[in-house]
Amino acid sequence: MKLTGEDVQRLKVGINALKPNRRLTLREQIGAIYAPLMKAKGRGLTNAQLLDYLREQGIVISAPSLFRVLKQLAEQKAQRGMKRGSHPSRENGKRPAPSSQEITRPIPIGSTETEPVPRASSFRVRRDRDEI
Repeated sequence: MKLTGEDVQRLKVGINALKPNRRLTLREQIGAIYAPLMKAKGRGLTNAQLLDYLREQGIVISAPSLFRVLKQLAEQKAQRGMKRGSHPSRENGKRPAPSSQEITRPIPIGSTETEPVPRASSFRVRRDRDEI
């Protein structure tokens, strides 16, 4: 059987109209409404009220399961928010702004000698000599 252009278009529309057989897991359902749940908790709703509301909407989940999923989602969100190589004590992974003392610190001018830098090597480094 050879397909025409109209047949292909009809098949595309039919395939796009198919619904998946897979149902969302409880974790996926809670993840989809995570932000509104956290906002509701921020407004003062109790965990029991949230649990009752979810049950009314057809999401049957036990209290410990709900709290565990919310905790896991919060941890995932925190991990995604942290950038690679950032330090947790620094806000947004940025360096702190220099203080006014650091900005106005005097720098010695005219000094050509550098201070010796401690080395991590096991042998002593000698200075170059002009002698041959």
